[in-house]
Amino acid sequence: MPSSGAAVPGRRQFLAGLAAAGAGGLAACGSAPGPRPASPRRRYGGNLRVGLTGGSSSDTLDPHQGLSYLDTARASALYEPLIQLAPDAMTEYVLAREITPGNRAATRWVIRIRPDVVFHDGKPLTAADVIYTFRRIITNKYSGAHVLGPVDPAGLTALDKLTVLVPMTRPYATLPEQLASILTAQIVPDGFTAASRPNGTGPFTFRSFTPGQRSVFTRNTRYWQHGLPCAGTLTIIDFPDKTSLSDALVTGQVDAAGTLDGPQIATLANASGVIPVPSPAGTIIPFTMRVDQAPFNDVRVRQALRLAVDRPQLIDSALDTYGRVASDVFSPYDPDFDAALTRQQDIPQAKFLLKKAGKEGLKVTLVTSPIATGTVAMATVLAEQAKAAGIDITIRQVDPGTFFGPGYLQWPFAQDFYSYAPYLAQCTLSMLPASPWNECHFSDPDYTRLYGQANATLDAALRKEIIYRMQQIDYTEGGYIIPAFTDTLDAYSARVTGWKPSRVGQPVNDLNFAALAFTS
Repeated sequence: MPSSGAAVPGRRQFLAGLAAAGAGGLAACGSAPGPRPASPRRRYGGNLRVGLTGGSSSDTLDPHQGLSYLDTARASALYEPLIQLAPDAMTEYVLAREITPGNRAATRWVIRIRPDVVFHDGKPLTAADVIYTFRRIITNKYSGAHVLGPVDPAGLTALDKLTVLVPMTRPYATLPEQLASILTAQIVPDGFTAASRPNGTGPFTFRSFTPGQRSVFTRNTRYWQHGLPCAGTLTIIDFPDKTSLSDALVTGQVDAAGTLDGPQIATLANASGVIPVPSPAGTIIPFTMRVDQAPFNDVRVRQALRLAVDRPQLIDSALDTYGRVASDVFSPYDPDFDAALTRQQDIPQAKFLLKKAGKEGLKVTLVTSPIATGTVAMATVLAEQAKAAGIDITIRQVDPGTFFGPGYLQWPFAQDFYSYAPYLAQCTLSMLPASPWNECHFSDPDYTRLYGQANATLDAALRKEIIYRMQQIDYTEGGYIIPAFTDTLDAYSARVTGWKPSRVGQPVNDLNFAALAFTS
């Protein structure tokens, strides 16, 4: 689901990597804009208008409760995390200067935060704000609570104004990558209660918000990253569909568009003054099967559906080639990703498994919604491919507000989306009994035990061995059908510079609006 954001070669060696990591990766106005061969001159000011889809009347300004791309876009403009995934899927510090283990058992961590950072109201960022944020998320059981699950909230201690001691109730060797992978753990000030009056450390300050329509923000003149943001005003506009969003970019109603589909990118490639930017991300759009409900409580049915998928054809037809083949296991940029686990379409075997399960002539309903690039098209192609195995899939398309309404996480057979996360971080989000987005209601005692073991060791080789065993369970027992790692499809006006392709999968420059500028 959600954003998750956000998006890792070498990250398992985090004890060395974090010590060597530099500051947050935003480039100041006037620096190199990314992949272009020449660097256009940038200028300050202007109203940067960003178009996205997928919002609704249930949109929120609370940085800890977001679900949609629109929610995370607003939060990313106003607030900042301690650490995040950079466009190359490596961790980078933001408000933290370093996050280091306090002992060899990984039951204590020390977070040192940046000096000279202030909130929008001028209040300095201190250790008390980090402690309050963690406690707010845990106490209210927001989506980030599971990432912070091992944290002992009562034991959080300010060692000084800029240093936090984080005690754990159990070993948690992957705290940095877990924090980097969640987009709903932005730091708020001590005592923050009213999300309707945002007060973050982010590059923009709040002006107005109309759920399901638009949000307006202005340049934060107190921002700690010198020279940023470039734009004077940021306007985020919610469009009802991707065609109208694409048209708005062509006609100059917006300056950047995210979460587009292949047909829009093809059209924009021939449009004057527009630059399409596909990024080969580690994003997944899984088909989710509830393993606790018939017919998906039979692993033979789940495997039959996986074997019914012609993955290259689905990528060509539903994603217009903007994706790479996946085989039902996530996190392709994690150094512990097992690339040997591959799966091809096998109709005879799918039919055999259905017959063994007593499910010949299987009929199921698939709930889909235009919540991310290609979701509806992927559902349509899957339904057509499954016919060869004798599976009748009825498509039920709903609007995003309905999809993320009371039925979300309850649909027997549906879809979801996640930007890239390292393997164990994705497990935290969606694969454990207490995960906030466990759409499949997956609950495997061996899997959960292995997850605990992986988080209890700082030994990279041992953790790799454990993760390989977990991925084998994903591959043979899991409730996800992951046919592809999908590209992020954005497009920009030629007047806009500062963007970079990203492996993470968040739209519009990984929601890094501060670096986007108009050319002079």
